[in-house]
Amino acid sequence: MPDYKPNQIIRAFAVMALIAAFVLVVVIIATSGGGSDGGSDNGSAQKPSVSKAGQRAVRRGVWIVHSGDTLGSISLKPGIDVTSLQQLNPDVDPQTLLEGQRIALR
Repeated sequence: MPDYKPNQIIRAFAVMALIAAFVLVVVIIATSGGGSDGGSDNGSAQKPSVSKAGQRAVRRGVWIVHSGDTLGSISLKPGIDVTSLQQLNPDVDPQTLLEGQRIALR
């Protein structure tokens, strides 16, 4: 039976490929930016910037629903969280917002 001698070049290449794959996974995860809240904001939550339309709506105390609006998108403009909007508007169904409908902001 002939002696088996493993090819050292192939072994070195396999180790380098494994390291490169690991580095690639780490880079992809680090640059993905997340997207999941995960529940740990460490108290550093930033308040979204208020748009001009949001400022006017807050002064008036009411938001008039436009086509494509959701409670989430409405809450971002004046900087009010969705839970507060739902509490202020218990009769509003978030799934069936109608164009022209009024949403109380305070």
